[in-house]
Amino acid sequence: MSDPLKRIVVDCDGVIASKQHGGDYSQAPPLEHGIEQVNKLYDMGYEVILYTARYGERKAGNINEMYEAGYCEWVDWLKKHGVKYHHAFMGKIAGVLYIDDKAARVRGDDEVGWGEVWKEVADLKGKDRYGNHYTEEQQNYWDGFVG
Repeated sequence: MSDPLKRIVVDCDGVIASKQHGGDYSQAPPLEHGIEQVNKLYDMGYEVILYTARYGERKAGNINEMYEAGYCEWVDWLKKHGVKYHHAFMGKIAGVLYIDDKAARVRGDDEVGWGEVWKEVADLKGKDRYGNHYTEEQQNYWDGFVG
């Protein structure tokens, strides 16, 4: 699955995994509501891509050291907590603020934030990845996977 119209990218830290215990996923409490919402997106047919910057600061952004330090720990955490996903990537650049025109801000167990996500998901219907309204052919394609 690699259709950008079906792809949702999720930052794990603060969305499905607590930021407690710093970069140690083995000790990170799950954010259950966030996990439920991500799993729902997966079950609806979206391609769920997870990413983390959790090891970025400790390893100065060195992707090889990040993978060495924690990829297996992270994937084990995802399995342990029943997170459904298609791909998991490390290497998000660590920063204090991310500015993106397609972002939805949530904190894992914040129902208000997730309410905004679901409004955004509903608003996707009838639009392409640039926010333009679909042609009839594109609309039929969309209806074929989200009903």
